Amino acid sequence: MNVSLKIPSSALDMNNYPLPEGKSKHEYSVNGIKGLRIVVSTKSTTFLWRYSFARKKCSMVLGKYPEISIYQAIELITQYQVLLDKGINPDAEQRRQQSTPTFAYFVTHIYLPAVQPYKRSYKDDESRIRTHLIQILGKLLINGITVPMVSSALIECQQKGLSNATVNRIRALLSSIFNMAIEHEWITTNPVSRVRKFKENNLIERYLNDTEMQRLDRVLIQPAQFSIDNLIIVAIVRFLLLTGVRKREAMDLQWSDVDTETGVWLLKHNKAGKARQIPLSSEALKIICSMPKRCPYVFANPETLQPYADIRKTFEKILKAANIDKIRIHDLRHNFASMAVNSGESLYVVQKLLGHSSPITTQRYAHVQHDTLRNASEKIAQSIRQTNRAS
Repeated sequence: MNVSLKIPSSALDMNNYPLPEGKSKHEYSVNGIKGLRIVVSTKSTTFLWRYSFARKKCSMVLGKYPEISIYQAIELITQYQVLLDKGINPDAEQRRQQSTPTFAYFVTHIYLPAVQPYKRSYKDDESRIRTHLIQILGKLLINGITVPMVSSALIECQQKGLSNATVNRIRALLSSIFNMAIEHEWITTNPVSRVRKFKENNLIERYLNDTEMQRLDRVLIQPAQFSIDNLIIVAIVRFLLLTGVRKREAMDLQWSDVDTETGVWLLKHNKAGKARQIPLSSEALKIICSMPKRCPYVFANPETLQPYADIRKTFEKILKAANIDKIRIHDLRHNFASMAVNSGESLYVVQKLLGHSSPITTQRYAHVQHDTLRNASEKIAQSIRQTNRAS
């Protein structure tokens, strides 16, 4: 390092700081370096820095000789002086840095326990953190994660085969994590705020045609013939087809939420954060009543008596048996909306069935089959022909 020419060479020679005879400890000032002290004892030689902060006298241990040299001690003082000039106490900042948690520790011991009582997406968040984020960011200090690191982590998730929509959910989760880190004063800015969302094509939706519906219905009615033995998940899939509710809403359904006499389901929490009543069809109600009543949850995992964390494996097995591909569980909700519109229901009715707060959102699900449009077009043409004949 470059040492100022104002510092005498003798001041940099550690041989000039012996322990005085008859003393067990002695403190030397270093000529030319304000605040630097060399504390010599019978056991060790320590570099110390004395300074003032907020009109109070403070001191910091810089390190022991020969673990660090006097040149390194001077370099540390130079760095700490920059903090001091900014109104930051170097000692407090050093202790804060030394206690800064890694990303893995922060999300496991601080973030997840804090959000578990109220965040409905907790299970999904925990899974995404465990499956994707800890592998990539886990060992990094929470205050050392930069914008390029976040961007790189999301790209890595995408390269694993995750959809852009799923990557954006992970991005939103990261933003929540870093916002909490700001609240705990580990960081001052959220690096996610400068990372763009991935482009989602929400217009690409998959619907079941009549033939696919027949094949799927055959598998769901007689799953044993197709070596599908998880009847609870089969019931969940049938329930999703009949109600158009979200996967998590169905899987978390409790007996106390359903009035089997009136056939009304009180959904206490949904994506919009509002409670709503869902009138169940006789078929949907029949599915509920066929479930074993052994715990608070209607579609409980028999091994844990808790809602399933994931049903994708059995769902994929069902689709394979029905010879259906390229459809997601959430597409069953799209399919419900499509069938409602094509059966003549208004967008207002479909909006209420799906629980959307805005009709604009419902229009995205209101897929109208080509046959329906063709029939409407034929009716208009017929009306025009009749008018022409009359004239």
